[in-house]
Amino acid sequence: MKRTRVVIQSRLNSSRLPGKALLTIAGMPLVELVARRAARSGHEVVVATSDEHYDRRIAEHLSAVGIPVMRGSLDDVLGRFVAATADLDVTDRVVRLTGDNPVADADLVDELLAAMDVSGHIYGRVDIERVPEGLGVEAFTVEAIRTAAARATASYDREHVTPWLRRELGELLFVPRESPRDPRQFRCTVDVLADYDRVSALFGAMPDPVGAPWQMLMTELGRQIDADTPLVPIRDSSELAQSALLLDVTRLGRVQGIDPARQRTDASVVRRMLQVAVERGISHVATNRSDDRTEATFRSGSDPALKQRLGVVTTLALPRGRMGLDDRELAGLAVESSMERSFAELGRRRADAVLFEGVVEAVSGDGAAWRRLVEYQRSGHVGRVGVSVRTPGELLDALRLEGLGYLRLPVDVLDRRRWLEDGVAEALESSGAVVAAHSVRVGEALGITASVEGEPLVDTTLMREPLEGLARDLGREGVADLCMAWALGHPWLTSVVVDPETEQQLRDHSRLATRPPLTGPEREAVREALLDVGGSGRRKLT
Repeated sequence: MKRTRVVIQSRLNSSRLPGKALLTIAGMPLVELVARRAARSGHEVVVATSDEHYDRRIAEHLSAVGIPVMRGSLDDVLGRFVAATADLDVTDRVVRLTGDNPVADADLVDELLAAMDVSGHIYGRVDIERVPEGLGVEAFTVEAIRTAAARATASYDREHVTPWLRRELGELLFVPRESPRDPRQFRCTVDVLADYDRVSALFGAMPDPVGAPWQMLMTELGRQIDADTPLVPIRDSSELAQSALLLDVTRLGRVQGIDPARQRTDASVVRRMLQVAVERGISHVATNRSDDRTEATFRSGSDPALKQRLGVVTTLALPRGRMGLDDRELAGLAVESSMERSFAELGRRRADAVLFEGVVEAVSGDGAAWRRLVEYQRSGHVGRVGVSVRTPGELLDALRLEGLGYLRLPVDVLDRRRWLEDGVAEALESSGAVVAAHSVRVGEALGITASVEGEPLVDTTLMREPLEGLARDLGREGVADLCMAWALGHPWLTSVVVDPETEQQLRDHSRLATRPPLTGPEREAVREALLDVGGSGRRKLT
């Protein structure tokens, strides 16, 4: 009869939450809780920790409570798995768990193994792209892990155990039957202090923390986090998976002030705003090197958990007046200088997207500026490269840039220009670029101002009554809802950039982003209705 052994990897030197394996949850160390929940159905369980001196604390405790433990190389975790299963036959199965995921249990393990039996896969895992982080389980044969250990030489493969298996054997990506509908809300791993607080409260509500099925824990977690409040959706199908709202932290820095005398207070307020953003499903923040307070604001308010879960889209700051930027070498150096300053201010050496302020800046130095930024992308320090544009003509020029991956442009319900006529919308959709809209004016509601380069396009006092009437006619909550729905109604648009001043404004923006966008006919009806407003409210466009 085939045996199944669950191997749980654990160590004390976690960089984000040192010592977490021995933090108490439900009256016992975290690693013990993980082991007892995995062993509940009778599977063999062994904890594989390192032979570093500090990890003797894990080994001593587990031995004292009767849980098998083995020790091996800190960095060669793959080697630890081979050693932990050395007595098994090649046809026996191994299940990989990590010591920071206490919600995963024997039931989840059995469900994955049953799915692998049906599919015939040698390697299978819970798909954490569609299942909450914290429910990760992997399974494979003893023969497969031994083969991987013999052939995998890269340090990444040795440390992370299963990459070689995924590449060489294929994989079953498994979603449990009762997995929560939105995995982002149900995160249940223990990676940072905020996670520990959340998971501790979760197990504290369980009368039997070892025996509680993972589904029961997910139900309780949903009750604790108000899971009925929908998260900001993700419209972006790219690798960025950017949410429909992008949080511009410029207003946070300006309102809170990054004053050294008030640094602690400001950081606390900013941190809370960023936490709310994460809780509501916002995936990225926007910063701007031309106002480096935005980067300092983000850094001051980012604890490790927030840094891990919020990506950054930043805009470069090249010398004002294009000083010397016609020179190829100077243009490339200006990009490099701005990038390195951003990395230093942000406290991270990667940005999900980096933008030029305009096409002219991007092509400065006979294209040297653009090429230098692309080099950062190729080195892995930048995800996507792009441009912030202001006019339809600049948009068309941007779409001609080779490798363009990101666009930021104004999308305002009161902008009467036909921005996207003559195939521009089709070009946007086919470009593959992530597109973020600013100047949507949702937060200003009835005080909406549409402008280009600071010049108002309309007298907004004339727009108050028509906008309110349109909102009523289309069944919207108000003008703010109408503006958000109008912007997100454009199928080529990925995200709307918002810059709230308060936590409540951020919550309001997030809620509006979950409402249905306007349909094409509804958007056209809005446009036609606003065009019918008296001509005295318009400014001549040139």
